[in-house]
Amino acid sequence: MTLNLIENLQKLGFTGNEAKIYASLVCLMQAKASEIAENTGVPRSKIYGTLRRMEKKGYVRIIEGEPTLFCCVHPEELILRIKSDFMFFLSETASELNSLTPGSSNFASESFYGDRIKV
Repeated sequence: MTLNLIENLQKLGFTGNEAKIYASLVCLMQAKASEIAENTGVPRSKIYGTLRRMEKKGYVRIIEGEPTLFCCVHPEELILRIKSDFMFFLSETASELNSLTPGSSNFASESFYGDRIKV
């Protein structure tokens, strides 16, 4: 697992721990949480929560049993999903930006601090 791979996964929306876990699962194919923790260096206390969030995002699958096993979504499937989502949001954003009218004062948004900003 290379630093470049981890950084690229982060650019695609993964957290640092998610990137390490996903890359590790690509190599391991399926593993117990303890094996993932050992292989990635992610603290065991963070493994289960991170894996559950990754399942909700569609990055991993959980195989219930004794022990519970985790496997990653196949990389090609993941890349197609990310690409599709990106293209959808890009198209939606372009459409919304194009619908704004220059000089209009009816657009307002909340800043992070709750201030109203008029454009």
